Amino acid sequence: MKVFACLCGGDRSDIATFDPLDERVGTKVYCPYFFYLVEHADGRILFDTGLHPEIATDPIGRVGEAAAAFPVEMNEGGDVVSQLGKLGLAPGDVDAVIVSHLHFDHAGGLEFVKHADVYVQATELAAARNPPVYQQELYNPADFEHDLRWKQLDGDTDVFGDGKLRVISTPGHTPGHQSIYVEFEHREPLVLMGDATYSLAKMRQRRLSAVVWSADATVASWERFEEIERETGAELRCTHEVEFGDVPLAPEAFWE
Repeated sequence: MKVFACLCGGDRSDIATFDPLDERVGTKVYCPYFFYLVEHADGRILFDTGLHPEIATDPIGRVGEAAAAFPVEMNEGGDVVSQLGKLGLAPGDVDAVIVSHLHFDHAGGLEFVKHADVYVQATELAAARNPPVYQQELYNPADFEHDLRWKQLDGDTDVFGDGKLRVISTPGHTPGHQSIYVEFEHREPLVLMGDATYSLAKMRQRRLSAVVWSADATVASWERFEEIERETGAELRCTHEVEFGDVPLAPEAFWE
């Protein structure tokens, strides 16, 4: 088992995005955008697909005012096709995709993997197609309204049936948010939390971010993460963590 963390870009967010009650509100911080490649003996799985390549040249045209509110910055070669290329792979080498949720910074590369199964919570797909008014700008139908091979889930699933890659239902940020649990042979498991929290420190403090569908569901998901952490010693990682300097960045480094 290997997990590669691909940094596709980021934005300049106000610290209020992470915690509206933080004493540093008004301070801008770099918020990274990651997606991940999981290599299992039986297949290669993407966890999210990052930003669409058009973000690099016309972010407002692609996403709308959401991209203007906190200027989105796409790295050169940050799209999923280019990132896979750096790993010596092409989109056709990907067997499946697990989407944490369908916001534009997580679903932007889906059109390039139409051949692959796409694991999504049924509640998330429904929400993306009819989003609540306070998240409308974060869902872009151009990302997910393709002829995709949806595998709609209702809760947890064990992708390969061996316990090594599991989808964990973690609603809160969105109605159908999900995370993944990855088990290795020689180190503690890794839980990629997606946007279930924007910051581990804020999660520990039970401080909600600015983008939440359900506060109660969010906290319940946090409690589930911490239960997994206690039982397995798992390392917890979220996608937009400001303090990401110790993340092993692809293509040179990885978790294994």
